[in-house]
Amino acid sequence: MLNKPKFKPCFHIEDVESVGVFLLSESEYFVLNGDLYEQLAPLIDGEHSVEDMVNLLQGQASTAEIYYALMLMEKKGYIVENDNPMASDMPSEVAAFWNFLNVDHTTATSRLQSTKVSVTSFGTVPTQPLIAILESLNIQMAEEGDIAVVLTDDYLQVGLDEFNQKALQSQRPWMLVKPVGKMIWIGPIFDPGKTGCWECLAQRLRANRPVEDFLRKHRQPNSISTAFPTSRSLLPSTLDTGLNLAATEIAKWIVQGDHPSLKGTLLTFDTISLQTKNHTLVKRPQCPACGNSDYLGNRDPLPVLLESRKKTFTADGGHRCVSPEKTLKQYEHHISPIIGAVRGISKVSKLKSDLTPTYIAGHNFASMFDSLYFLRKHLRGRSAGKGQTDAQAKASALGEAIERYSGVFQGDEIRRKGSYKSMADVAIHPNACMLFSDRQYQTRQDWNQSCPSFFQKVPEPFDPEREIEWTPIWSLTDKTFKYLPTAYCYYGYPKPSKPDCWADSNGTAAGNTKEEAILQGFMELVERDSVALWWYNRLKRPAVDLDSFNQPYFTALKEYYHSLNRELWVLDLTSDLGIPAFAALSRRIDQPVEDIIFAFGAHFDPKIGIMRSLTELNQMLPAVISIAPDGSTKYNYSDELAIDWWRMATLENQPYLIPDENTTPKLYSDYSQLSSDDLRDDVQTCVDIAAKQSMETLVLDQTRPDIGLNVVKVIVPGLRHFWKRWAPGRLYDVPVQMGQLPQSLNENQLNPFPIFF
Repeated sequence: MLNKPKFKPCFHIEDVESVGVFLLSESEYFVLNGDLYEQLAPLIDGEHSVEDMVNLLQGQASTAEIYYALMLMEKKGYIVENDNPMASDMPSEVAAFWNFLNVDHTTATSRLQSTKVSVTSFGTVPTQPLIAILESLNIQMAEEGDIAVVLTDDYLQVGLDEFNQKALQSQRPWMLVKPVGKMIWIGPIFDPGKTGCWECLAQRLRANRPVEDFLRKHRQPNSISTAFPTSRSLLPSTLDTGLNLAATEIAKWIVQGDHPSLKGTLLTFDTISLQTKNHTLVKRPQCPACGNSDYLGNRDPLPVLLESRKKTFTADGGHRCVSPEKTLKQYEHHISPIIGAVRGISKVSKLKSDLTPTYIAGHNFASMFDSLYFLRKHLRGRSAGKGQTDAQAKASALGEAIERYSGVFQGDEIRRKGSYKSMADVAIHPNACMLFSDRQYQTRQDWNQSCPSFFQKVPEPFDPEREIEWTPIWSLTDKTFKYLPTAYCYYGYPKPSKPDCWADSNGTAAGNTKEEAILQGFMELVERDSVALWWYNRLKRPAVDLDSFNQPYFTALKEYYHSLNRELWVLDLTSDLGIPAFAALSRRIDQPVEDIIFAFGAHFDPKIGIMRSLTELNQMLPAVISIAPDGSTKYNYSDELAIDWWRMATLENQPYLIPDENTTPKLYSDYSQLSSDDLRDDVQTCVDIAAKQSMETLVLDQTRPDIGLNVVKVIVPGLRHFWKRWAPGRLYDVPVQMGQLPQSLNENQLNPFPIFF
């Protein structure tokens, strides 16, 4: 029980007779009803003791009633003690501030006087102005404080890495502040062992600064600085704002004892728009400075062991064990233009219909750029998200961006050195996966010079005697490790002067569980293999009767496309694998230029396969939706191959896009149901289907410990990418085996126009 209680300084008190006592603060109010509170209110002034109150109210209220009322007010945080001799040292308005943090003035004063703070600077920001502000808040300064504040003009400034190492060794918490520039940065507070460290922060910062990373790689060898201070704007008022904000946070940190708002969080304040935003610092278990040694590159690889995962969501995009809403909630903290694995997510605004939710997410490929050409081409790397619902489209974009981030080479991946010749018993030749033909290798120089798309280029022939790094990949078929070149497995792996293979996203997928991701990745391989068989052989394929699926979304989408003067149809592309695969296509019907767009999907569930193709088609629609006054298309797309296709292709000159008139359209009832209620069983079905065609299913686990979302790369040597990969194999054999062609085409007879995305 308090001795001499008083109302917290943050409250303004108003006593309204016969109504109650009102406690007003900036953000809320409380009402104390009853005669007893009206009688007690003028006595709760810090001068009267509880005993005084009992004596003064004798005959009006019992001792028990008074004690109970005071106990309730103390419990609810309305009153505090006022008998500490140090209380007079703190102005009431300062005490009111600490009251908002549920800290009494006695505790605040004690912590401010007992905690020492040191201030240092890296860069051009002076320390004295901040020291003066801190002293005005009664904060004690010292050369080596209990906590440290570091001022800088750039969070990658020289010296911060060494300061971070010393802080980790001494277990001393510290706070980083950039009070200069248009955007003021406050925090995070680094608490060794509890939050991520500066190196965790720096890894994400570098990933979000591709231009600076490029310049850092190409600057003069004798250049010392690794920072590019771009925070050059400054007004005396904005500097004061930054320093005062920082000083307030430091004081809160001291007084609260544990400051949750900036612990592992970076706050940005835009001095132009006055917007603030919090950015989460993720503690990276694989961080070389503060992480776990278990994540070093020399660790042993782990087999991919499948577990039972019952499906709980099968309505949109695929079969999953978690809804898209839950996925978003769990991983959206990775979104930040400053320190996020994903720079941001935005909705495509060109499509006005609720039927076509499409999101774009910015992903980080900073380490990939070693030439100005690629820097310009991919500076704003984007991942697209599709779905029938807004939540699914947004979760899809987030998942794909995290998938790309997880596939970038970071240097801590497990590798083994050797040549293909020396590892032939366990190594897989990269061209067993890439499938370039001998002729493509022979004519690569001419093709590469004329090809506008990097992903369509042909690498150098693989040298089986060259010693390189190899990555272990688990075989779900043989239950053992196989090896592929690391350059084939990860984006941005340091390339030799003449690269002989590189990574692509084919078969890479993210999922809430490993099994979910593997299923998605395998379906992508099947989808693209089915597309390649159809596209390059220019096969006539049956239409799909969308009405037979009894899906209102299919009907509504056809009507929406018709309102845009576009025709929409779906082809069945199912191959010898027996997994339903589809192509959704659309063309303009009001102009000679048809702007034919297409997209694909494959899944055990034909409804999901068609849904994936249609929602992916929606992603392509913004590229051709803008119409000039003369009726021509204003293309919102930078790929030259795509624009060439849209301007050139018509159903008349590309008749394989038209459904086969001699085949009955496929009905929903024509498709077998191959899926189960368990993702593990579905994955095993995939492995069995591939094995029946004498193909091996391999999985590379690319999941990053700092992310958590499962990412895998599924590889089935022999399955064909839908890019221009013309080696012997399924591309030539399957159409004949299925009776779609009387004999295999030769390379000169294949469709010369490649799939361009």
